[in-house]
Order: sequence, then structure tokens, then C-alpha cells
Amino acid sequence: MLKSRLVVFVLFMLTVQISFAQRARVVPKAKKEAPKPVPKADPPKTETPKPVETEIVTEQQAEDRLPKEEKIKADTMHAFRIIGEDISYLSVCPGTVISIPFTTVGPFDEDNNFSAQLIDASGRAISISQPTKKSPIKAVIPSYKIGGEVYRIQIVSTVPIIKSQELPIRLLQAPTASIEVIDGTHTVRIMPGQEAQLRVSLGGAAPWSFRLSDSTVVQQTLSNPHYLTVKPAHVKAYRIQGVSNACGSGTVAGEAIVNVDDNPEPKLELKDTEKIVKVCSGIPFQVPFSATGKFKEGNRFTVQIADRTGAFKAISVPDSSGYITTQIPDTYKPGEYRIRVIASAPYLVSKTANISIVAPTVATLLKDSLHLDENQTGELTVKFDGGGPWFVLLSDGTYENNIMESPYKVKIKPLYNTDYSISSAGGLCGVGKFSGKAKVSVKSPPVTITMDRLPQNMACTGSTIEIPYKTSGRFNAGNKFVVQITDKTGRFVDLPTTVTPTNLQVTLTGVAQSDTIKTQRIRIISSSPAVSSAVEDIDIIAPDKAIGEVSGKGVITAGRSTRIQLKFKNGMPPWSFTLSDGSSISGTFLNPYLISVSPTETTEFKITSLKSGCGTGTGKGSAIITVEK
Repeated sequence: MLKSRLVVFVLFMLTVQISFAQRARVVPKAKKEAPKPVPKADPPKTETPKPVETEIVTEQQAEDRLPKEEKIKADTMHAFRIIGEDISYLSVCPGTVISIPFTTVGPFDEDNNFSAQLIDASGRAISISQPTKKSPIKAVIPSYKIGGEVYRIQIVSTVPIIKSQELPIRLLQAPTASIEVIDGTHTVRIMPGQEAQLRVSLGGAAPWSFRLSDSTVVQQTLSNPHYLTVKPAHVKAYRIQGVSNACGSGTVAGEAIVNVDDNPEPKLELKDTEKIVKVCSGIPFQVPFSATGKFKEGNRFTVQIADRTGAFKAISVPDSSGYITTQIPDTYKPGEYRIRVIASAPYLVSKTANISIVAPTVATLLKDSLHLDENQTGELTVKFDGGGPWFVLLSDGTYENNIMESPYKVKIKPLYNTDYSISSAGGLCGVGKFSGKAKVSVKSPPVTITMDRLPQNMACTGSTIEIPYKTSGRFNAGNKFVVQITDKTGRFVDLPTTVTPTNLQVTLTGVAQSDTIKTQRIRIISSSPAVSSAVEDIDIIAPDKAIGEVSGKGVITAGRSTRIQLKFKNGMPPWSFTLSDGSSISGTFLNPYLISVSPTETTEFKITSLKSGCGTGTGKGSAIITVEK
């Protein structure tokens, strides 16, 4: 841009100079005085410079006299670009300094500066670097930015104002940690000598390191949540004193109090009952409950269920571990029930929780027959029974999930006539049973194949030619195009065919050979649906090798030229040849062919290579040109 301004300034100064020169032409020249004789004793005289005559030029002439490179730059619109290199491999923390390499295209102004901007999910951009003249840019990720989100970085220039492409970068999240008892509460009672299980829930980028208030240190753990076993002798409160990851220190929360009691009162209660609001018959699930205090030796826990009559029945085997996994027997029909846990020694009963027993999914594709136009969207109906939300996968790959209503309309857009069925369906209880079929027909335009004008109406047996073609309508999946040609009986036979979107490459093999030109019939066919193009004629000739004969004789003086003759036989034009002196001609249809030669000495000319439409040929004969010195 600076150089373009300089060119404009030069043109302006030349225009001013032209104006002054034109005025100078109308001013009479002053008479020159005769020079006075100079004494011999004087020092040598310095020559008086001759007045410089101002040349009158136009603006166009001045521009034409600019250096060629400068003129090109003055007349060219430059394409400026900033190309940021890939930094997607970076995962950095807020507050980190990063290096952003980039390249440029175009002559940026000397006053130009580059800087980096950070773009958040809302599209808001902020500057994160100082201005710089070249790559790379040192940028600082603001410390207040939220980790765990994907941001974008772009590089901008000032003269001219250009932006690079946006480069994605992921910010790591600072760590968090909270502590609680394993059952989700904040207190637990144990007997002296017993152990308590604590749970530390971690957040941010893994791995984490943290320190407990009892001086326990956990280094570089990848487990989340992280479980700890403690065995205090007296009542003790556990807190997290600090947590860290690759982004430094983070925030902590929570407290777990372990009460140690020689004779704590036994307690039994259900936990996290929202996790078992809906259960499926025959599918195992865990009943979360807590049993604290001193239970007697031989105590066992049992899960019980009651229907609307209020009679509770056991649905689990008595267990002493406190972690019971059970399942609803198939004899229980879907409906509303209550569930509880009991202890045997001492006999304790937890509060009850309401649960719903749901049935496995049964999906049915309703029988239907749709008739759609090409590119039209239709709907098929699926009826669901059993526990939802549901999902369904149709036989054409159409997939819908999180379905909350039944019956449900599934949108489809088939390309061809299609028989639909369900490939998979299910709901809350996993994959269920499915059935049903539907037929959808698609009205497509007629299918046609059009063979375009052949680029050549004569070909040699064994050669490869290209046949341009066009199609209309919709061909079925797996369709194949083949070129056919008539054999000696007039029956169409397949030719080796390579298909591209615009033409078919065909090798003329197996075609009956003849000493003369023979007209064959050729066409294109498809397999699905079976359609044929119109039949065209093509002349086929035998693959005879071309023969080129050189003749001529003459006498010339040095520096003059003459012509020699080449006559071709067999093969198929065009002919290409090279002579013994290195001169060559590519693709001539002239026969005979006259070529001018200018030897510097007596030379015999022969054909060293010859090619035609039917392959490589041979040469014979010669022409002798004598050069007189």
C-alpha cells in the first residue's frame, strides 16, 4: 500500500514538472556572453555545466517509464491473508501464556501490527496480546475465563484490517473437591475399631491431588469420585484442606463427621429413593439404604415390597453386607407399589418409598401404504407400550429417541420404493419387542440414458475411447452402466467399461477385425432399472501398424531450407512422428505431409518414431539433402 502511494506521488510531481516545462518554452532565452580570456597563471578552470533541457512527457509516458515491477504492483489488487497454524492440540489453563504461530500472504504495510483475540461461545471477542510485527504472537488467556469450555482464537492486522480463520482451543477447568459419607450424608456412626467409608467428589481437569485435614495426601488420582476408608478412635471431622490439578489450586467444600460410639443406637433408612422411582420386572437393581449403629450378631437385611393391599413380601435374600441387589419377580404386574428394608436383629423397619413397576417396551409399526412424490417427506406411525421414554430404529436407518408419546409419528424421506420395518426399539427397560411393516412408494421421473455426440466416429480395434453420456431420473442402488457393441452376428456384447460421472471409458476388445473399415453399432445400458440409450454407429478399423515413408532429394546452400515428403499408410490418423534430426510433428491429418528442413551439412533424413490412432508404427525410406559450402 505504501509503494502504491509512492507511485501516485511520483506521477503528481512529474505532472507539476510538465506544467513548469510548458511555461518555460514561451520565455525567450537570454543571450550568452562571450567568455573572457583566462590568464595562463590562473588555475585550471572548472567546466561550466551545460543547462539541462527539460523533457516534456505526458502522464501516460511517465507511468510507462516506471520500473516494470513497480508498475505491476501499482496496478495489482493484492489478496491479503493471515493463516493461523493449528493449535487444537493445546489444552491450557486460564491465565496461561501461549504462543500462536501464523503465516501471511500479501505485502502488509510497514505500520501494520498483528494481535490475537479470544472469542467466547457468544461471539464476543477480546484482545489477549500486545501488538507485534511478526509470528509468533505471545498471548495470555484471561484468568477469569471459565475452564471446560471451547473458545476460538483469531489473529487480526491493522493495515490493512484482516482477520485469520478461527482456531479452536480448549481451556482446562480449575479443580474442585467436596467430601461426604459414602451414603451421601455428612455424619456416620461406627463402633470402636470399625471403618467408615468417605467419598470425595472431584471437578475440573484430571488428574487431581488433594490433602485431608488428618494429613492424608492423595497424589495424581484419576478416580472420580475417590473413595477413602477411615478408622478413627474417637469422633472426628474430615475436611479437604486443598485440591490441585494442572491449573493450580481450586476450591473445596463439605465435611464428613465420623462418630465413634461404644453402643450407638441402630438406625435403618432408605437413601436416594429417587433413583428407584421406576423399576423393571426381571431386571436387577440396587436398593440404596444406610444401617448405622450397633446391630446384633447374626443380623440380616431384607428388601420387601407391598401392593395396594398393604401386605409386604420379601423380594431379596437376607444379606448382612448392607448392599442389596434384587429384582422384581415376573408375577408382579406393572403398577404402583411400596418398598422398604427390614433388619432382623434388632428388628427394625425403614420408612417406605413409592415405586412404579413398568413393563418392557413393545413397539409396533402400524401397517400403512404411503405414496410420495420425489423428495417428499412422509410419516409412519409407531405405537409403544411399556415404560418410556422410548427409542426406535427403522430398517432404513431412521432413528428417533426420547419419545414421550404413543402413538408417535416418525418422519421419513425415502429415495426409492421402500418396505419399512423396525430394526430395534426399547425404553426404560432396555431393548424390547418390536414388529410391524409398512410400504412406501416413491414416484420418480422416467429413467433415461443419453449418449452424447461421440468425440470420434472412427476407432481402432483394441484402443480405448471415451463416450460422454447423461442420465435423468433415479437409478437404484447397485446399478451399473455398461457399453455394448454388436459382434459379427449383429448381437450386442459387453465391452470393458470404466464409469465416471461424465463419461464412460471403453476398451474395444473382442471386436471382430477386418481388413477394411467396418461400421459397428454401439449403445449404453443400465442394470437397475434396465434402460438402454439410443444406438449410434462407429467405424472400427483393424489395428494395422502405420507405415511412414520419407522421400526427397535436393541440393541447397548453407543457411537455406528445402522440403521433404512423408507419406503414411495404414493406421488411423492423426499421425505423429519424429525425424532423425530431432524435429517432430504431433497429430497431423495431412497425407502426404511436407516438412521444411534446414541442415547445415549434408544430411540423410529418416523417421525414428511413428504413432497413429492404432498405436506405434514404423518408418522406411529416406531423404538426402546435400549442402554446398
